[in-house]
Amino acid sequence: MASFWEHLQLTFRIADAADIVLVSLFVYAFFMWSKSTASRQMLVGVAVAALIYVLARAYDLYMTAAMFQAALAFAAVAVIVVFQEDLRRFFARLASLGKLGRTRNHTTDPSFDVIVETVFELAKKKTGALLVVQGKEPLDRHTQGGVATDARISKALLDSIFDPHSMGHDGAVIIDQNRIAQFAARIPLSENSEEIGSRGTRHCAALGLSELSDAMVMVVSEERGVVSVAEDGVLARVDAPGALKLRLERFTERVRPRNAAETSRRFFMENPGLKVAAFLLACLAWFLVSYEAETVQKTFVVPIEYRNLADTLDIDDAAPTEARVTLTGYERAFNLLAPSTLKVSLDLSAVTEAQQEVVIDDSNFKSPSNLTLFRSVPRVVSFGVHTWVKARVPVELRTEGRLPRNLRDREMKVVPDAVQVLVWRSFKTPNLRVYTESIDLMRMTDATETKAKLVLPQYMRLESDQPNEVMLMLDSVATSTEAISIPQAQP
Repeated sequence: MASFWEHLQLTFRIADAADIVLVSLFVYAFFMWSKSTASRQMLVGVAVAALIYVLARAYDLYMTAAMFQAALAFAAVAVIVVFQEDLRRFFARLASLGKLGRTRNHTTDPSFDVIVETVFELAKKKTGALLVVQGKEPLDRHTQGGVATDARISKALLDSIFDPHSMGHDGAVIIDQNRIAQFAARIPLSENSEEIGSRGTRHCAALGLSELSDAMVMVVSEERGVVSVAEDGVLARVDAPGALKLRLERFTERVRPRNAAETSRRFFMENPGLKVAAFLLACLAWFLVSYEAETVQKTFVVPIEYRNLADTLDIDDAAPTEARVTLTGYERAFNLLAPSTLKVSLDLSAVTEAQQEVVIDDSNFKSPSNLTLFRSVPRVVSFGVHTWVKARVPVELRTEGRLPRNLRDREMKVVPDAVQVLVWRSFKTPNLRVYTESIDLMRMTDATETKAKLVLPQYMRLESDQPNEVMLMLDSVATSTEAISIPQAQP
């Protein structure tokens, strides 16, 4: 046990701590999401299937693992279909994170009293009403047909909106930032018949919007004169004005705290049991997935890159283009490795004309995080560096076969007969030649003008304005009718 803790202290990194914290946050978010998800039982089923699959892989139960692997593939598609609204809501919450900085200056908003008084007076008169207090998430995607107002909240305005003779009394009033943003808005209906019970369409709409967003919806029943509140997919009756005001204050405190300190306090104090469970699950996942007591070695074939070589220099063909490097580290580090990113990079900015030897080490091979270069083959990269110099060299024709009999009295010409090249200084000699590709003389005709490409060795290249081909032509020779023998040039 002591050796385990010693090894953990030696191998545990700051990145591992950040990894556990991030996974804890994701697990906690999943817990909170599943609490408000109507189809949470399906999530439990998928989680159990995933656990069985992991155990089957761990204990080499091949048939069980194969069966649950296929089942999980279908389950992944099913989860996307079933929870598409929940996923939309999740991304909407991500988009609304900018609202987290909004704070309030007062413990109680003055509009609370107006809202509570109006709602219970409407209930007393059995006048139906639907009021939506927007949370952090935008509601534009869930509302239709509303009339934008941006008006101050007042009892007279609310009474006129919900007057049975008003054109918009059947719609919902949207309240955002203590202002009436819209009225006569249509909101989606819930399909949760168990929660709705015998209540009417307004209650169904209130519950539907609370299932799709973080808004708080107040509804007044015109049949029974009862006030209810829908929040987080739960519809509850509120019997007293004080209870409704308390719910408004708690809701506002949650979506718009008074200050940053209050936000931090609520984050750490709310749902401590779920937070501890998420942290423990993240630690367990780290031990199962990331923790390793032994290192492993893996070998990769990587390219060798020669960079920053001066334009006046060149390297010869003997320079290797690949190396076999062996890395050592933990398996989890190899799992995150992209082999295509590995390369040996040699900086040639300071080399001169000579034979060079460069050792492959950490200075020219950047090992990924938590992996160490153990060995490389070759260990030393050997290559020659040469200087380019200018030269004008004659062009020599390579041929095969003989000219047709009727053309053997012609003289063969190469135009141009010399070209301007760059050549390694050590190869510049008086006998230097550049040769053409091989030309079949038997294919020549009386009107033939043949283009022949130049074949350049590694130690030679054409200057930038020099074409890579010459013209082969046949000219008449008046002084001789004998056949001219065309010798085949040798490199």
